[in-house]
Amino acid sequence: MSSTFSRRNVLQLSMGAAAISLLAACGAKTDEAGANAAVKEAVEIKVGYIADYNGAALMAVADQEGYWAKAGLTPKYLPFTNGPLAIQALGTDNIDVAYIGSGALWLPASGKAEIWAVNSVSNADRIIAQPGYKTLADLKGKKVAVPAGTSGDQLFSLALKKEGLTREDFEVTAMEPPAIVAAFASKQVDGAALWYPLIDSAKKGQPDLVELYSNEDFIDQLTFPSTFVAGPGRAAKDKELATNFISVVKSANDYRHANQDTTIALTATFLKLKEEDMKAQAGVAKLFTSKELETLSSEGTVYTWLNALQEQFKTAEKIKEVVDPKTFYNSELFVSAPKV
Repeated sequence: MSSTFSRRNVLQLSMGAAAISLLAACGAKTDEAGANAAVKEAVEIKVGYIADYNGAALMAVADQEGYWAKAGLTPKYLPFTNGPLAIQALGTDNIDVAYIGSGALWLPASGKAEIWAVNSVSNADRIIAQPGYKTLADLKGKKVAVPAGTSGDQLFSLALKKEGLTREDFEVTAMEPPAIVAAFASKQVDGAALWYPLIDSAKKGQPDLVELYSNEDFIDQLTFPSTFVAGPGRAAKDKELATNFISVVKSANDYRHANQDTTIALTATFLKLKEEDMKAQAGVAKLFTSKELETLSSEGTVYTWLNALQEQFKTAEKIKEVVDPKTFYNSELFVSAPKV
């Protein structure tokens, strides 16, 4: 009798141990699966930027503060000299998102890109002339270098209208921004439409250059926002990527707003440039908190900016017609994205 109970007990104990081992194994697998689900693999995002304070500050901050990792993203940075080139790269999938100045916003308006976030409002553009010239009219018949499709080009159009002039009154030459700096410094051109910090470089060759116009001269007519853009329809196809990117931008933006001196130093390190150069560049940008940008977006102010820009682009024959800005800027997407 006792041996029967003994064998039965051994069998039950063995089965119980096996069951416990099986449950433990299942539990371990479940825990491991949960852990793997919790740690998502970071997604690479290719980010185009322009190598100045306005175009790179948020990237520098996001790196320093770990915002990319918090959003599940790993950035790969690619520099561009202007917005149209960056948008061209969007079209070939070489980058996912890019920073552009206000002068390139005619491309989103014409369906070549969509805005994901506003960065700041710029006062960096200038119409400059060689020493001795006092007005834009003084440059009639002279060579003026203009980077086509940029904010400098945009300012040039506004200045022409104000003085009742046309492009035919000048020998307008389309050039890339770095080439303009070299041409101006060597006096190969008499005037130019350019922006800081490139004007600082031009001043090294011509310290007495004359600034004829700036964005501020037209602030009652036009606001010049810089933005982050992606390919048309990209947010609808990849809302998670768009939301995560905007979350990084919002967090970095508020850090920049609250810590401008630190941000200037971070951007100088990021770009391998002098801190004093970054400080000068920071002075030509109007910054907003992310909450203020949410309000400006939700209340329609940003749409008003974009409509005014479109009117100017139409006058300059950059676009054929003014379209509803909601077709290329989804304010709800920006407003709803949380900070990381």
